[in-house]
Amino acid sequence: MAAIKLKSRLPIGRTTLRSRWKSVVTIAGAAAIFLLFFAGGHKSKKGKSSSQTNEESTTPVSSVRLRSGLNMPSIGYGTCCRPSAKGEAIYKSTGIFLKHGGRLIDTAMAYSNHVEIGRAVKDSGISRSEMWITSKVSPNKAKSYDECLLAVDGILQELGTSYLDLVLIHTPKLGKELTIELWKGLIEAKRQGKTKAIGVSNFNQGEIEDIAKATGGELPEANEIQQHPWSSQAWKDLARWQKDNGIATIAYTSLGGSRFHRTDNSGGSAWPRKVTELAQKYGATESQVLLRWALQKDIAVIPGSGNEEHIKENLIIPFFELSAKDISDIEGAEAPMAWFDPKRGPRKYGDEEAAKPWQKKKKN
Repeated sequence: MAAIKLKSRLPIGRTTLRSRWKSVVTIAGAAAIFLLFFAGGHKSKKGKSSSQTNEESTTPVSSVRLRSGLNMPSIGYGTCCRPSAKGEAIYKSTGIFLKHGGRLIDTAMAYSNHVEIGRAVKDSGISRSEMWITSKVSPNKAKSYDECLLAVDGILQELGTSYLDLVLIHTPKLGKELTIELWKGLIEAKRQGKTKAIGVSNFNQGEIEDIAKATGGELPEANEIQQHPWSSQAWKDLARWQKDNGIATIAYTSLGGSRFHRTDNSGGSAWPRKVTELAQKYGATESQVLLRWALQKDIAVIPGSGNEEHIKENLIIPFFELSAKDISDIEGAEAPMAWFDPKRGPRKYGDEEAAKPWQKKKKN
């Protein structure tokens, strides 16, 4: 600790030795009290840090700043593509997510769970202003400018809310011309205050550039894409391009998607050995290591689960920082075999689809 200099307020003129000694003692005493207080406070803070509970030493909700200045939670709740994502199951699990501090809920017209999610939001007792709700317009149900606006109205009605925080075009499957009409519809929905931000999902760079060029440079604020350590290089390149251009990346299948299980058939771990080693090194789980990988790249994540322990595990991540070598080791590891389902999962979109705009996407 640097020496603390106390400036004396004694007069410079002559004084008795006794008076001077009294003053020195008084100042020394004050300094001792100050140092004792400072050292005690410092020790107390340090002690608290080392004795915090697991939840106190975690970072439950950080945020990603969108180009418009909005702060979107960087850890959300995905509500797609599993048996527990519908009916009473999604109502209950959404409530659990909110109870444990989660605030971003990601849904879509295609998931058919707006009503249950809206009921969970209402029953949580949490102010709507404290939440972030993302939904997506389905090109299967909205194929024009007018139908896009009607679709947004329908989403609001089903969720029981007066606005969305973010609404996306779910896929570019309609092709260039019709997708541009949907994008114009979302721009109008934002202008009318029905959503705070607009974006896309499953779009590649060329598709984003085309819709922006057709609307006077209106870039999406976010693109929700498949993103994890073993995504194809073209999708990783897209995430980097988006970061450079002020487009937030929201990752789905961060943990392998709905068909990946955390244990193999023998009851052992299905995670790559390197991921397990890093989890042990940082006192975390394998899921938390992969989520931290995304967060360190400023990528938002939306893992989903119907299991309360997994919801907590995905939401409340212990604070640690992966080194450059850790990240390289993770990306260089062999991905879990269950992630290579050709019909569904992290490899359903390959490099070719990420590189060529308006190419028909493979069916899920």
